[in-house]
Amino acid sequence: MPQSRGSFPISPAGRCLAAAGIALLACFLVLAGCTQPVIPSPLPPSTTPPPVVTSRAPVPPTVKTIATPTLLSYLPYSNQQYGFSISYPEGWTKQENVGTNVVVFTSPSTGSLSDIPATMKIAVDTGNTLSLEQYKNAQLAKRQNLDNYNMIYDQAYKGTGFTGWKVAYTANPGVLTEWVEVYAIQGSTAYTVAFSSREDRYASFVVEMDAMFKSFQVTG
Repeated sequence: MPQSRGSFPISPAGRCLAAAGIALLACFLVLAGCTQPVIPSPLPPSTTPPPVVTSRAPVPPTVKTIATPTLLSYLPYSNQQYGFSISYPEGWTKQENVGTNVVVFTSPSTGSLSDIPATMKIAVDTGNTLSLEQYKNAQLAKRQNLDNYNMIYDQAYKGTGFTGWKVAYTANPGVLTEWVEVYAIQGSTAYTVAFSSREDRYASFVVEMDAMFKSFQVTG
């Protein structure tokens, strides 16, 4: 058969190569389709509701109220005859020359028949010949005769203008009572400053008692 002008004759070997190329191209396209990346389907939205955020006003810090202690007024007392001075709370009564005591200060009464007011008593011995420790021991020997006597403490004491001795004890002369006493000696004069109150009311008089002991001075 005659060939057209301008065309080239194709040999059997060329036809084979062309067929092989077409087959190879088809295989490449198939493999390319198999190796496409798998895109995962999006996860369904979570069914858990989001946390609810609520606004809260800040809680102010707790403020503790501290009670202000009552400021007591004190009145001066001075005894030139026996050479001492002391201050006592306003509202307490003062009595001089009560038994063996030069002066006695008494707390206000509650009006109850069972109430026993607190007292601060000052006794003076102008003819003392004992040392401070001997005088203290002599005084305690008398107290030991009280019912249910019990010593709390017995110690040296530094007062205003003197060095003395301070003791505390309880006893039950009809009602349980607590005593605190200070002993001081100036020359031949011995002083006994004794506070007492019902044991169950002692704590309510501590402020007044301490102030009175601190104000006591030997001036003679």
